Amino acid sequence: MSYDGSVASSSPVNSEHEEVTDIPIATLIQHLVDAKKALSSVGTLWRANEIVSAAQSALGESVILTARTGFLRTGISQQVRLLEKVRSGIQVVYDDGQTDFENVIQNLDDANNRLKTTMDTLRTTMVASALRPADEKPRSLLDFIDESDIEATRSALKNTIDVAQSARSSFASSVRSFDDSRQALKSAISSAPTPIPPQSSPIPPLLHDLRNHAAEMALLLESLTSHFDLCAKAVKHTEGGFLALKAAASNNQLPAGVTVSGVIPSPAASSHLTPISPEERAAMLRVLAADATELPAVVQDIDLRLQEMEAILPHISHHVSAARSAYSATTAAFTMLERLAAALPAYIASSTSFSSAWHDAKTLLNEQAEELANMRTFYEGYLASYDGLVLEVARRHGAERKMKNVLAKAMEQVERLREADTAERNAFRREVGPFVPSDLWEGLVGDAPRWEVGVFEEGGGSTPALERVIVEGSLGRERERRGRKGDRYESNPYYKFASSEIRKFLAVRLQQGTSTILGRGPRLRPSTVLAQRQCNKLLSSDRSAGWERSQASTVRPLPPALFPAHARMGSSANSRAPTFRLPISPIKE
Repeated sequence: MSYDGSVASSSPVNSEHEEVTDIPIATLIQHLVDAKKALSSVGTLWRANEIVSAAQSALGESVILTARTGFLRTGISQQVRLLEKVRSGIQVVYDDGQTDFENVIQNLDDANNRLKTTMDTLRTTMVASALRPADEKPRSLLDFIDESDIEATRSALKNTIDVAQSARSSFASSVRSFDDSRQALKSAISSAPTPIPPQSSPIPPLLHDLRNHAAEMALLLESLTSHFDLCAKAVKHTEGGFLALKAAASNNQLPAGVTVSGVIPSPAASSHLTPISPEERAAMLRVLAADATELPAVVQDIDLRLQEMEAILPHISHHVSAARSAYSATTAAFTMLERLAAALPAYIASSTSFSSAWHDAKTLLNEQAEELANMRTFYEGYLASYDGLVLEVARRHGAERKMKNVLAKAMEQVERLREADTAERNAFRREVGPFVPSDLWEGLVGDAPRWEVGVFEEGGGSTPALERVIVEGSLGRERERRGRKGDRYESNPYYKFASSEIRKFLAVRLQQGTSTILGRGPRLRPSTVLAQRQCNKLLSSDRSAGWERSQASTVRPLPPALFPAHARMGSSANSRAPTFRLPISPIKE
């Protein structure tokens, strides 16, 4: 279809209508009506323009949304990395607190278990009945102490642990809330659609296609306009054309919606038209006939291009919708980030608060653990002091027994000397009695004096004898203590007294003294003095052992009521052994 009315001789269509010299008026009117009807395609051009405008707006919106989304995602990613660092710092505080808490609780459990073991030992260790009044029921070492301090300390420990647990639970809740917020933010970012980079956007090539279609449609519409003008010109330059067109309009021969008002001038106006030559008319008719055959194809081409544009527009709209969704999801994630940033100072404050609270609780728990350890040390000392008391009582009893044995042997020798003296006196009286007056010396007829040894200084009364199992139990515990401390068993002052060498020495001296006395006759003083010297040696050893004991080990506080009848521990550590001394004069019968 020619757009300017000119004819190309080489065109196949023009060659087909080359012999056309005239067209009936009815055919011209039909061509005019068809051309007028084809011009209604201008509405498709308006729609094409709307599509191109919408695509251009979509491109601009897509570029803006993509840029904003990319900027927000970059910023959110940076903030998430900062949040991860903050979370790592909070985790360090939590882990350190958890480790410290477990260590402190373990130390507390160990201290409490050791104290419990000591208390169980006190509970199962029964006080020797020999140390208590005869009418008293059996009592354990635990019965002599007040456990209220232990219960008070344990109650304080429980309260402190509850406070620490509360602070730890509050901090853990804050950490979980922080983790939930971070996880929600990460999920929002990961689930948000990733925007397509501008260089990969499909909108620019699609927009280019739309613009090409719109331009082609404009050219086709322009050709339709030229064809209509050519048809109108042919009708105008055809005689009777106005009347025939008017008659067709009055007889309703025109299609619905097609009017020819303003197309054909009135007969008066037709007189002013510039006449054309037959050759020009023939050429015009040839072009008109050729264009008339192409008219349906042009209209169809316009419709097809509009359909293609309509098909392209949803792709652009879908891409823009995806960009909007990505931007909307990113802004939602950014809103979550803002809320998390607003709550971040509270999370950090909870970490600081937990650190401070745990530091105070840890200090208090360590002090209370030390208090438990001190209590255990005190009660271990109490048990050790009781064991020392048992060993001391056994040692004193042994010392007294040895002193009594020495005195018994001495008194046995004295009694033998007295019997010998009595026999000599009786023999002397028989020999000289009849010759010497009895009143010459009043001691002539008297019997030999009877000597006895008594306690000169009381040192706390007689020491009771303890059962062997009690002494062995205390001795075993003392050995265990000495073994833990690395001391030699022989260094214990309780076992320095009356060694086998001393006992052998005393036995030899006593035997030598007896032989000498028996060999010399009735000389009482040397043997009695020897016996007193042996007792003084034993007494000196006893006092020395007591002094060494008080110097070598710390005397633990024992309850005053533990040994009231004999060795009261308030003064028994410094009490003196009983002093044995011969009377100044013989006891007369």
